Amino acid sequence: MTDALDSPDPPTDQPESGDAVARRLLEGVSSHAIFMLDADGAVATWPAPSAALYGHDAEAVLGRHVRMLFADDEGEADSDSLPGDFFEEPSEESVEFEHWHRRADGSVFWGTLTLSPLRNGDFHGYAAISRDTTATKEYERMLERQNDRLKEFTDILAHDLRNPLNVIEGNLTLYETTGDEEHLDAIDETTDRMAQLVDDLLRVARQGNVVSDPEPTDIGEVVDSAWAGLNLAPDATLGYETVRSVSSDPDRLRELFENLFRNSADHGGDDVAVRVGPLDTGFYVEDDGP
Repeated sequence: MTDALDSPDPPTDQPESGDAVARRLLEGVSSHAIFMLDADGAVATWPAPSAALYGHDAEAVLGRHVRMLFADDEGEADSDSLPGDFFEEPSEESVEFEHWHRRADGSVFWGTLTLSPLRNGDFHGYAAISRDTTATKEYERMLERQNDRLKEFTDILAHDLRNPLNVIEGNLTLYETTGDEEHLDAIDETTDRMAQLVDDLLRVARQGNVVSDPEPTDIGEVVDSAWAGLNLAPDATLGYETVRSVSSDPDRLRELFENLFRNSADHGGDDVAVRVGPLDTGFYVEDDGP
């Protein structure tokens, strides 16, 4: 009889079930929060990477619906984050949801949750992969802001350059008619103004709307300069009551007055009367147009 000690041990390794293989794979992945849901959407496994991402230990999550992980942008629970009927019938393919997620401490992050059906003959539930995509979301928002600022820049550029171009055209016509070189001087001054305007608009587009280096500004001088640069109809009049100095960027303040005066002329007609005067909090601009 063969000694039992010399007998080969009976095989102990049994083929792993599909669920066991899935669990072992999930435990080995650390770059994402990966866990499993049962067929009804309740959390069935909660590996360490999931706990690290969300801050919940397994006891707080297991058996609870996956909707507990979703929130609105204020950190409040959001039960509408997944379609209400999603878990009523097994999904045939992977589905991805983008939404705010909530950590155990109440903080939120923008994340992507991918649910992939688990089948080993029968439907068993879902493998859930959750990724913090906040950085990607913020980058997309930055691109949107840049596109908005680019559109704003082009709109302002088209609007604010229209009048200087009209001034140049008018003075060129007068020079061709009279030969008086003072009209060339006016054209030269206007082109300098256009160059300054483009530089100012580029700075605004790059830096935003904050004035980084304001200085004491004489409102009267800025008002006179803005009015003179517009070359409005001869019947248009400007009234000015002394306004105390303000801290501003003079060039951008001039652009403001130019836009206001131009709008008054556009809507009030050739004989529009514009007034600038003081307020306790600054100054006002008004006209007698409709």
